[in-house]
Amino acid sequence: MGYKLGKAKKLEARFGEVKSKLSFKSDNEVVPGTPVFRKELGKDIVAEANADGSIYINKNLNPNDPLVGQALVHEMQHITAMKLGHETYDDYAVYYKGETWKRVDGFIIDPHTGKKYQEGDRRLPWESNKI
Repeated sequence: MGYKLGKAKKLEARFGEVKSKLSFKSDNEVVPGTPVFRKELGKDIVAEANADGSIYINKNLNPNDPLVGQALVHEMQHITAMKLGHETYDDYAVYYKGETWKRVDGFIIDPHTGKKYQEGDRRLPWESNKI
């Protein structure tokens, strides 16, 4: 049985110089399969990863700001962890590597110590291993 290559547009490069670029179907997809939307977010919130596989970026930020790129990388790590089943969340808790961390009024409660951390705090285990 033989295989035939498709005629779809592809990346073309000659002598290390890119001659054509790939494009994706949706204007909202920065990474294929991960829609990114600009949205009004709370004060000091740069971006959010959502359980549906999408990412929200604060619409008040300049898209060319390096912080936006860093936030996208960080949130993609959350999306990947959710797809792998390492972390997820609902309105009541964050579920991280088999543990339940309760969510109460914008805070996460450490199940080991009872200490409260503001959501997004870098000391939370699912935040500390991200860029």
